[in-house]
Amino acid sequence: MSVQTVKTNQTIIGLTGGIGSGKTTAANHFKSLDIPVIDSDEIVKNLWAFDDDMKHEIEETFGVVISSKDDKKSFAKKIFEDEDKREKLNQIIHPRVFNQIDVLKKTLRQEKIIVIDMPLLIEVGYQNKVDKVMLIYVDLHTQLKRIMARDHLSKKDALLRIQAQMPLEEKKAYADYVVDNHDHKEALYYKIDEIVRGILYEKS
Repeated sequence: MSVQTVKTNQTIIGLTGGIGSGKTTAANHFKSLDIPVIDSDEIVKNLWAFDDDMKHEIEETFGVVISSKDDKKSFAKKIFEDEDKREKLNQIIHPRVFNQIDVLKKTLRQEKIIVIDMPLLIEVGYQNKVDKVMLIYVDLHTQLKRIMARDHLSKKDALLRIQAQMPLEEKKAYADYVVDNHDHKEALYYKIDEIVRGILYEKS
């Protein structure tokens, strides 16, 4: 379970899941409720685009040159296939991501609820920096089916992407809220609404 280290009137929800689980759909629903969402993937994209020091460190560490989308795609494929390389890459990227999140959190101090959308929330230990962990959950079969259809991947490549993350079954142990997303979007929205109402009620 997550640990609240500082008592405030704000609840920080760490939103996580697995590829194909529907985490992005959940994040978009939070936005529709006017709840701020800090998107770690968006931060990573901006770092790749604008942080030349990070890019140089990655190229030096892995002995690659990343100067085009194809270079980045080829590099990503190699990372998915090698756990040690993924860990090295995380050690370069994640401290920068955490710093950016801290900056954004300071601008949102007056909000009653904020959401930090982070696919690797548990893997990198960020669950200890939020008040509540919300896991968007589906079974492996559903994950595979969605990823293969959405990204036009083979079963093998889809499995590689899933296996690059902690299994959703294991993530359940860290979650304050496990939100099953096997049904239609409206069911997901309803479950999130109920959780938000509960949090706001506790604060009233």
